[in-house]
Amino acid sequence: MAKKPTAKPVAKKRTAKPAAKNPTSTKPAINLLDRSAVLRAAKTIAPGAGANDLGAELGDVVAIEVQAEAALEIGDLPRAIRTYTRLIDTAATPLASHLIARGRAYYRAGDHVSAIGDFERGLAIEPRYPDLYFDKGKAELQAGRVGDAEASFTQDLELDPSPISFYNRHLARKALGDRDGALADLDRAIEGMPDEVPLRVARSILRAATSDAEGALADAEHAVVLDPGDISHHERCGRLALAVGRNERAAAAYATARRIAVEAGDIPDAEHLAGEALAIGQLGRHGDALALLDRALAISPDDPTLRCNRGWMLHLAGRDTDALIDLDHAIALDSTYAKALQNRAAIYTSLGDRSRALADYRRLDELGHDVSDAIARLVAP
Repeated sequence: MAKKPTAKPVAKKRTAKPAAKNPTSTKPAINLLDRSAVLRAAKTIAPGAGANDLGAELGDVVAIEVQAEAALEIGDLPRAIRTYTRLIDTAATPLASHLIARGRAYYRAGDHVSAIGDFERGLAIEPRYPDLYFDKGKAELQAGRVGDAEASFTQDLELDPSPISFYNRHLARKALGDRDGALADLDRAIEGMPDEVPLRVARSILRAATSDAEGALADAEHAVVLDPGDISHHERCGRLALAVGRNERAAAAYATARRIAVEAGDIPDAEHLAGEALAIGQLGRHGDALALLDRALAISPDDPTLRCNRGWMLHLAGRDTDALIDLDHAIALDSTYAKALQNRAAIYTSLGDRSRALADYRRLDELGHDVSDAIARLVAP
């Protein structure tokens, strides 16, 4: 089953379109009435109606359109939907622009299924209506119809290629499990909009998910350059730099995130402290790392990950008794915490306590981890 995308599709940046194709235009509503619209309106007039009656009928249509557009413009979505429904229901042949405008109102109101229905009816009337496949794809994404959304964005790209359409299609493809296709779409989106931070972040996330940590870090670094005041970009750089072993860069990224938070009047974040500690610990600065982990645990004393990390750092600093206290605490908080069990087993092994080490490795085996080699070494005579 396809996953429903977590990210919302974004609106397309467009050049101006002709007024007759724009159902939410702020231009006078009469611009929406071309010759074919006049003929459609005439069909609704009772037989025998005269010219004055026709003019009155057309005036009513224009007045209703003005009301509908005004309601949509100010965000009065229920009124906009009611008014467009009146236009649609009283016309012998509904205008595509009315259906599409109501569909967009439904979309904004969160009724994505009704929006899709109106967009499909609009496409049946005008298959090349500007941005209509794009709007339909957005509604389908929100409704969880990701296969249909992927097809709609593909149609939109064939009619009018846009970086935003590539971005939105990547959401559908990612939800369908097509990571390669999603990544290709992000590449195309970034070609067209290289300095859009959300695109860089999205590709960084996807690259990390496909084990391309170096590429993910490159995009995260680009995001930092474009928006240096956003803490989340520095956090991402820190995590990814740790993953690829660039410990000095990781330490700097977490330190910057911490500085930005403090300058904004916030207390230091435990994640920033712990991330910087892990990085400088890898550089052999165990004392400095422990000082940071102490501060992190003062903020979150019952965080098993922090307990585990400080326990291992204490071991590296030669303080095994204190290390075991932290690891015991971490395992008490989460009895299935594999990393804490593994670290404690390693310390017991280094201390020559084979029975306790074996107990931890057997617990790991029960949890489904392959520790057969470690168990074999411990039970060997």
